[in-house]
Amino acid sequence: MTIKERTTLFNIFVGLFNIILGLLIEVSLVIACFFILSKIPNSANSLPTQIILPFVLLIGFLIAMTISIKTITWIIKKFNLETKLDQKIIKRYIKE
Repeated sequence: MTIKERTTLFNIFVGLFNIILGLLIEVSLVIACFFILSKIPNSANSLPTQIILPFVLLIGFLIAMTISIKTITWIIKKFNLETKLDQKIIKRYIKE
């Protein structure tokens, strides 16, 4: 298998990992937000869900990106993929 083929396969797995991780984090944050907001009684000072939801989704996106970068960096180092993948991919994740 060539470096180009391994890099393509690695990118496909990273994309699938990012989609699954992002969905898991977003769904868990939305469910947690639902439970937290259901405990707060309705009053004039409470924020509607339409205002909170975009911020929750943004926070979830940032958390998913951070976890993804740290996990992929760990995988590259753990399985010694520095020599097996294209150097552009390695430079994207490992900053030294």
